[in-house]
Amino acid sequence: MAKDHDVVVHYRRRPEEAEAAATIARTCGAQALVCRAELENPAELEEMITAAVATFGRIDTFVANAAAGAFLPVVVSKPHHVERTLRTIVNSFTDLVRLVLPHMPAGGRIVAVSGLDSRYAVVNHGLIGAAKAALESLVRNLAVELGERQITVNSVVPGSVMTESLEYAHRTRLDGESDPLLDSIPLGRYAQPEDIAAVIVFLCSTAASYVSGTSVAVDGGLSAGGGPWAVLQRKALQQQGL
Repeated sequence: MAKDHDVVVHYRRRPEEAEAAATIARTCGAQALVCRAELENPAELEEMITAAVATFGRIDTFVANAAAGAFLPVVVSKPHHVERTLRTIVNSFTDLVRLVLPHMPAGGRIVAVSGLDSRYAVVNHGLIGAAKAALESLVRNLAVELGERQITVNSVVPGSVMTESLEYAHRTRLDGESDPLLDSIPLGRYAQPEDIAAVIVFLCSTAASYVSGTSVAVDGGLSAGGGPWAVLQRKALQQQGL
């Protein structure tokens, strides 16, 4: 991270981890502002952007990396599950884009983090996947709408990343049980968060000034082979009696 890349770290829960991220930025010589905001509350989003502009004067880059929803089969989901998923992923993105744009100069960057559940029927990710697919559609439209302002808009589509949820799945896996997901990744390993971050950094750089309106899969080649999604989906539905 270069010294002139000051950052706003948003969080909803876990303030300690947000402060840890800010500390890393400050160690690199950047300024960092930590803001708590509920993504479903437009007023709190407006307060966060106001604070960011008051501190830094403008917003050059906006990275949207939010997801929330009930991990349920679509057939048993309720209206409030659908509404909250869309508010968190889709509504908050459009709200923040609208709030950020008046303070974003030419050459600005917008990057949305999607997921392979936008393209495949991933176990219990039906609602989140639908919202992420909508996010990718918004990226394409915004790239066209903002092109004249030389603002690029792209999305990153991570594969399976070694985060808390994936680590939990590994801990609960039976001894000797095969891992069809890992077996389907040509590079033979799960992604680390740094693998995804590196592509986001590129899309936010001047080197990517002619890249806009696209979705970049960062999945170790998983989507090239189709993945194990159908097998995993059938297995999960059987276990849930559906």
